Amino acid sequence: MTAADNDSPHAVRLIFEYEGPDIRLVSRQRLETTPPPGDRGEDLRATQGFWVEVRDAEHNVLYRRVLHDPVRYDAEVFSEDPDRSIARVPVETPRGTFAILVPDIEAADHVALFSGPLDRGAGPAPAPASETARFALRPGTDDVPDIGEAPNANQGPSTGRAPDTDQGPDADERGR
Repeated sequence: MTAADNDSPHAVRLIFEYEGPDIRLVSRQRLETTPPPGDRGEDLRATQGFWVEVRDAEHNVLYRRVLHDPVRYDAEVFSEDPDRSIARVPVETPRGTFAILVPDIEAADHVALFSGPLDRGAGPAPAPASETARFALRPGTDDVPDIGEAPNANQGPSTGRAPDTDQGPDADERGR
């Protein structure tokens, strides 16, 4: 993954919204800043967690970065129990926004998000991460407005969908 050592002074900020298992790319912005370093080319196929990959059109990984899971499945609330001032409670339908900064690599075609199941009601045991969403990285290849471009009122943001291949028996439930 030599592109992980990319020394380009440009990065792309991707802003996502999520509600339940749906993740949408709502904007992308090219920045003149040094992107964060990528994680070296480990095989993460049996790994739990969350990461982003920048890939070329042939699906070769150009950049990978392991991140904290940005989807919040619980919330901190004040407890009425005096011995526990703050407690964590599950969120029925997680929703929110997160941003990821990736390098602006000339050969890049798309970004792929990897996570455990986005529907945490699927079972108590954590599952290995799999590709949960894929989004075009270049402007003009989808309906996501670039910052500074007014969004078309008739078009919504791009919704990430897991690819239909190599996803296992629950593939139709991920990324929706």
